[in-house]
Amino acid sequence: MQTRTLGDESVKTARIARIHEPHIAPLTAFAERIRRTPHPFEPYWAPYFDPKSGGTDAQVLFLLESPGPKVSETGFVSADNPDQTAENMSCLLKLASLSRKKILLWNIFPWQLSAQSVVAPSEKDLMEAASTTRELLKLLPELKVIVLVGKKAREGWEHGGLKVDPGIEILHCPHPSPQHFNRKPEAAAQALSVLVQARRLCS
Repeated sequence: MQTRTLGDESVKTARIARIHEPHIAPLTAFAERIRRTPHPFEPYWAPYFDPKSGGTDAQVLFLLESPGPKVSETGFVSADNPDQTAENMSCLLKLASLSRKKILLWNIFPWQLSAQSVVAPSEKDLMEAASTTRELLKLLPELKVIVLVGKKAREGWEHGGLKVDPGIEILHCPHPSPQHFNRKPEAAAQALSVLVQARRLCS
């Protein structure tokens, strides 16, 4: 199984060429719009959604914290990014037999704060970003499960007053960063259990 493939320029170029395919085009437009719209986080920018994912057909939305440093190099929120967190996510998806075509990865705080080093969004940042998550949810008509990945995603959801229709399940998952998995060895097994549950809910 190949991981970190977006570290290859040819792979990245091919992925960029797909951002206007029908399943991902509305999300590309959304990402480009929040880049252009004046907001409290200028001059930060928002990356693209991964065309390799389910796009608007996704049944499972994973909301992580915020884009990591490698996103500045690839321009995508993707399990194929060249870092350990993305590799861990890619391996978890594979082990859980959760198809990329059923999922979408995004961040509760979508703008890039961590171009040079990891910077965590504040509570105020999370609250001000909640409106973009609300807009995103309207673009996902097939959604059945939202997985809040890590403490910040959970806090952003709660502090932002975000809600979904009763038929959509909300799950909580440990963050797949190497720091978290190394500090808490049981976290990887817990995360895998959540992904398996998500797969069963969208079967």
